[in-house]
Amino acid sequence: MKLIARHARLLLIIELYAFVLAVPLLMWLFLPPRFILPFLWVAALVCYFVVKRVDAQGATGGWNWAAVTRANLTPIFWRFALCAGLMAAATALLKPELLFTFVRERPLLWLAVMLLYPILSVIAQEFICRRYMFARFSGLLSTRNLIILSGIAFGMGHLLFNNWVSPTLCVIGGMIFAATYHKTRSLALVSIEHALYGDFVFTLGLGRYFYHGAMATGH
Repeated sequence: MKLIARHARLLLIIELYAFVLAVPLLMWLFLPPRFILPFLWVAALVCYFVVKRVDAQGATGGWNWAAVTRANLTPIFWRFALCAGLMAAATALLKPELLFTFVRERPLLWLAVMLLYPILSVIAQEFICRRYMFARFSGLLSTRNLIILSGIAFGMGHLLFNNWVSPTLCVIGGMIFAATYHKTRSLALVSIEHALYGDFVFTLGLGRYFYHGAMATGH
């Protein structure tokens, strides 16, 4: 039995490394831009079946709409206001030419992104980086390490945008989202939080760093 347990633990560690490092690097090297969203949803579907097998009772979370309360939303909005202010100030200082360019130059496309981004991208990302990770690896990692690695995995998944801004912001954001998910076990609440930040990034003018081909290193 001990041998089986050690074997299962080793396989889980290999799966964790593959999830956090190997798969994102392979995506960065080989995934064509037009396949990013389809790949994201296929990965979410695979994670769904894994979660269904290992966490059938929803012990490590789920949609949990009951957690979307004023008490839980209030600190999320205050934290978002602080982070949004810092991002706006940094953009105004370092890249003032980007401020609100998307809203001013492509208002209809901006509106479409505001509406569709949470549905087409956020839900799948949160299922993979929060629901799957907590269901699959909570027995392997401490809460602190799970939150950190959830953030790192989220950031690594953005390497394919070929700049340092997107992965850096996503590591920080991913840890914030993971902490929210750990506290509430609510995929609904953390998706709302993620959507707030994502929509703000596009509104602010930093969306160029979050779609394929954006180069932040020199421009």
